[in-house]
Amino acid sequence: MENSITNAADVIRAAWENGKAGQPIRAAFSDDDTVSGYRIQEYNDTLWQAQGRRRVGRKLALTNKAVQRQFGMSRPCHGNIYADMVLVEGTEITRRASSEQRVETEIAVVLKKDLTQTTHTILDIIDACDYILPAFEIVDSRFIGWNVRSCDFIADNTSACLVVFGTKPVRLSDFDMTRSLMTTKRGDEVVSVGAAAACLGHPLHALKWLADELVRAGNPLRAGEFVITGALGPAVAAAPGDTFTAEITGLGSVTTVFAR
Repeated sequence: MENSITNAADVIRAAWENGKAGQPIRAAFSDDDTVSGYRIQEYNDTLWQAQGRRRVGRKLALTNKAVQRQFGMSRPCHGNIYADMVLVEGTEITRRASSEQRVETEIAVVLKKDLTQTTHTILDIIDACDYILPAFEIVDSRFIGWNVRSCDFIADNTSACLVVFGTKPVRLSDFDMTRSLMTTKRGDEVVSVGAAAACLGHPLHALKWLADELVRAGNPLRAGEFVITGALGPAVAAAPGDTFTAEITGLGSVTTVFAR
């Protein structure tokens, strides 16, 4: 089993580094072997950090039922975000797709306190929030044609690729997240709509779920990290030359451009 974990991690890491998607790794495990998926993800996280790659945030994935249906999976999961994956809006996206890049509109929460309780209350989560930003997550599978099941998806760091942040932070007290709606356009065409409530009922509920999960895994959320809390609506395929703009009521807008 250890050799299988190491070999699968090597395949995913090589695909990330050379931008060439390969075959799924689940043949050595099983479609829904999430335990092995996280072991592979953790192996690469440990190796990347030892090599100097700086982890700056975490991502929630599949918190939205519509996105779960898109991917054929049924429960949330999580991955890691590194400094070399973070962009500010207005920066042109030039990273070549491994399979197919897709855009998800999300709410990002930046933390000012560690979250280390065995079981957090929603008050712990509120107290730990510093500020909030609109964001795009750009996802891209390291497996050909997005041929993934739960094991592949989690092992592949939940298909994390890039995060694009808006630049106008909002305090939690100034933002009615419960009623917030999202509209994303490609050019002038509306391509995705959704609501903050789609993320496990509320993005802070999703953040609580993640905080508890990471404490159990021995890898808690820390002050200064950010969390992207999951797609507010369906993911949308991106092509060279596309421009996406998202508006989240009460939080503002974010724009990103894919290089031609």
